Amino acid sequence: MRLALRLATLLASLGLATVAWAQVNPPVAPNVPPPLSQQPSLYGGNWELFLGGSYSTARATLANGNTVSTTNVPGAQLSLRYHVTDTNAVELRWNLSEPLQTYGPTLRVKSRANEFEFAYVWTYPSEGSIRPFLLGGASLIHYAPVGSASTPGAASQVRPAIVYGGGLDFKISSKWSARAEYRGLFYRVPDFGLIGISKWNHLPQPDFGIVYHF
Repeated sequence: MRLALRLATLLASLGLATVAWAQVNPPVAPNVPPPLSQQPSLYGGNWELFLGGSYSTARATLANGNTVSTTNVPGAQLSLRYHVTDTNAVELRWNLSEPLQTYGPTLRVKSRANEFEFAYVWTYPSEGSIRPFLLGGASLIHYAPVGSASTPGAASQVRPAIVYGGGLDFKISSKWSARAEYRGLFYRVPDFGLIGISKWNHLPQPDFGIVYHF
C-alpha cells in the first residue's frame, strides 16, 4: 500500500514538472524563425552587386568672374549593397569618368575622376516585380589630370560631395534584376591648383545597369 502511494506521488510530481516546463518553454512552430535570425531578401539574398553605366551632366557655373564648365561624359559604376533588413541597406559605390573642365578662355584640364561613395538606402519592401528605393550619403572624388591637352602645372585633387538619389529595380529572376537610377551630387569644384576657388556645383548623374542578388 505504501509502495503504491509513493509511486502515485512520484508520477504526480513528474506530471506537474512537465506542465510547468511546457508553460515556460512553449513549443516553437517549425516555420517560425528565431527572433534574432536574419530575414532573407525578397530578391533572393541580402547582398547586391551592381554593374552599370552612368552619364554625368554638370552645368556651367561662375567662379572669380570666370565661367567654369564641365563636359557631359559617360562613366562606369560598380557598387555593393547590403540589406540589414528588406527596407534598410548600406552601399559602397565606385564611379569612373573622364571629364574635361575649362576655366575661362585659357585654362582646361582633362582628368580621370574616381568617385567613392558611402550611402544609406531605403527600399520599399515589395514582393512584386518592381522595387523603388531612395538613397543619401557622401562621396570623395579624386581628380587626376590625364592627357596632353591639359594646362601645364595641373595637380591631382580630392573633392567632397553630398549624394542623393533614387531608382527602380526590375526583377528578372530570383537572382537578377535591372536597375534604373538617378543620382545627384553637390560637389566642390576642382581647380587643380591652377586658380584658387571655393565653389560648389550640382552634378546630375543618371545610370542604368544589372544587379546580382546573393
